[in-house]
Amino acid sequence: MSNAFPPPQHPQDPQANPQVNPQANPQAGLPTYNGPAQDPGYGQGQQYGQGYGYGYAPGPMAPTQMPGTVRAAQIVLWVLAGLTVIGSVILIGAVNPETGGAALGVNICLLVAAGMAFRFGSAGHGIRVTCIVLTSVQILLGLGGTAAGNPGGLLPLLGSIAVVILLSQGTAGAWFKRPRA
Repeated sequence: MSNAFPPPQHPQDPQANPQVNPQANPQAGLPTYNGPAQDPGYGQGQQYGQGYGYGYAPGPMAPTQMPGTVRAAQIVLWVLAGLTVIGSVILIGAVNPETGGAALGVNICLLVAAGMAFRFGSAGHGIRVTCIVLTSVQILLGLGGTAAGNPGGLLPLLGSIAVVILLSQGTAGAWFKRPRA
């Protein structure tokens, strides 16, 4: 079977003929193909454990410093707990002990989560999940207080929403799931 359309011959320039010179580009302006790329160390006798194909490629590194989202959640919890304790003490002195105790009792989930925030630097994934659950319960308690007309429940509500959002970020998950020594 013969080719009905043979390639054009260039007898005046043998270097332009791709059959004579494979590096010649028959179509000007297009890049040339020089064959498959070769590994520069191919055939040089690689040592054991060097080069690709041996073992596993290193994965993403675990964070070594607490991410900003976790630090922000920690600070928000501490500030809310401090405001809750100060507000309860003021209510005990100004109104009556029952009102101050009620303000402290309604925010108990927030206070427990603030205590757990001291362990954010060393604790594992369970403390993150526990703080998310506690602040979610605090959100429900804050919604109840706000619906009842208590303006003091708005700040813990908004702070708890912020903590849930901050601890639900991927960087927070990577921080709490990091390997520990």
